[in-house]
Amino acid sequence: MLVRTILLPSVLKANPENQSVHYGMMIGLLQDLEKNGVVLLDETNCIKAALFQDIGNLPVKFRKKAEVLLKDLKKKNRFVELSLPDVFKPICKNKPCQQCIRIGKEYLPPAILVSYGCKECTETQLALFPSVEVIDVAEYRISNLFESHLKQVDRVFLNGESKQDKFEQEIFIPLFRDAKHIKIYDRWIGRSALQPPDIGQIGDNYKLTLEWIIDVFLRESRLGVSCVLEVYCGLDTRNICQAKIRTFVASLRQFESEMRHTHSFPNFKLIIKKETQANQMPHDRYLITNQVAISIARGFDLLLDKRKDPYPRRVRDVTIAYCSEAAKIEQAVRSLPDL
Repeated sequence: MLVRTILLPSVLKANPENQSVHYGMMIGLLQDLEKNGVVLLDETNCIKAALFQDIGNLPVKFRKKAEVLLKDLKKKNRFVELSLPDVFKPICKNKPCQQCIRIGKEYLPPAILVSYGCKECTETQLALFPSVEVIDVAEYRISNLFESHLKQVDRVFLNGESKQDKFEQEIFIPLFRDAKHIKIYDRWIGRSALQPPDIGQIGDNYKLTLEWIIDVFLRESRLGVSCVLEVYCGLDTRNICQAKIRTFVASLRQFESEMRHTHSFPNFKLIIKKETQANQMPHDRYLITNQVAISIARGFDLLLDKRKDPYPRRVRDVTIAYCSEAAKIEQAVRSLPDL
């Protein structure tokens, strides 16, 4: 899933020696970050300005590719600007480097990437923060950062193999920490209201998972209740009369209201899509943020244990895969009428 990183501007500086090797590794790093990374910046624009300034001094063929990748990171909202208290006083005379060190000490990302002799200085300043790995860009492919985070792989959880706390750390928290907008797509959340034993209400298995997601999001999100969480579900209307449709919709709206009130989260929204024989929501289930998109093969019936069981409950078997064409999913669902 997404991983926070810091880029010292030295990583993108022109290097008159070993150009092809250095620039090739630099481009490879940016490509990996574009897939799976978040770059932490200061809110004064100091670090970002230095990164883009140094790119301008690269040879043309490398500069153009680097500029495209940096723009892609920006488009995917992977540049995250953070406020910095004055508690930490870095010793480096370079202002962008000072800001990078302060971010490392305050927010403790897994890694800070450096180059051009900056590693020793950075390690010295972060000596009291061993959880932050200082990585020379020339070695990042053999680093823990790449093996554990930047290597984009799907995840398979076997039935009961993991519990909620582990699943949160590996999947939900990296996705939610810096997201401003989260969209969940699962037609069966609404369709479950048509299934026994609780006909007319969302199945408790889905309720339990959604409550869990809201709890994790509000606990771990940097932006909290100012963010938007939208749940898109379907209601299969093929064999239901209009009166029953209204009843089912009212029940789903009641759940929406309860979630907003219970969690003090006015930006929680439930969008109910009308499904017919010809027009239905996609079969697969998705979690899409303003930074990344994944498919969740099982859907949002994630918990093996029931409500009566204590936290952390066991997680059902599920496969988590990256989704590269989120816009298609969003458009397909948007085209269906609302209820």
